[in-house]
Amino acid sequence: MFNNIFFQFNKEQLNMFKEYISKLDTDYWLEHGANNTQKRKIPVTTFHQNLILVFTNQEIEELKILLDINKAKTTRIISITDIDYNLILN
Repeated sequence: MFNNIFFQFNKEQLNMFKEYISKLDTDYWLEHGANNTQKRKIPVTTFHQNLILVFTNQEIEELKILLDINKAKTTRIISITDIDYNLILN
């Protein structure tokens, strides 16, 4: 589970996805159309022609941590203020 996306892979598919994400050129997508005032999104293609997943740079970095691609980064426990989401505490 990642954000509102549910991934279900077998071992081979997971390894292929990890390799694809690790080779993703985020710099290209962040610079492509950099004159635009909106935050740039990074598209991730899928096997389905009509489905493209779109992530922010921060989400790509978090996905890399989840997939254990960024081993140099240390994992830390997040607080409620780190979550960019309208959270209602009951």
